[in-house]
Amino acid sequence: MDILAALVTFHSYWRYAVLIAAVIALVVALGGWLGPLPQRASFQSLVRRAGSLYIIALDLQLVVGIILWVGKGWYAEPGFFRAEHPATMLLAVIAAHAGQVLAKRARLPVHAARAVGIAVAVSLVLVLVGIPGIVRGG
Repeated sequence: MDILAALVTFHSYWRYAVLIAAVIALVVALGGWLGPLPQRASFQSLVRRAGSLYIIALDLQLVVGIILWVGKGWYAEPGFFRAEHPATMLLAVIAAHAGQVLAKRARLPVHAARAVGIAVAVSLVLVLVGIPGIVRGG
């Protein structure tokens, strides 16, 4: 098995880790924003850590995806994988990172949780749209 085939396999299975991390981050953030979870600085740290866990998983997926995109020759990929998939996933990463920046700048824990929650939700929707086979066949 060559390295690109191994990376394709890793990339295919790592998406489940990304989705699980997104759900965890979303639940923690929504709990801090809308729910009965405590509104104190230590919880703000928990919200940011959950968001960071998601970002780490997403960043790793992006790096592997870029390696595959370049290694396999982006010009040789079918249309969805040539432009739509990478662009959608890049937007998902940008949205997640923006939420973390806004959470870091937030003055109140509820504002940090709101920023992370909205950013993770937007990012998760983009990830789901970009995964082949979920929104479109593939």
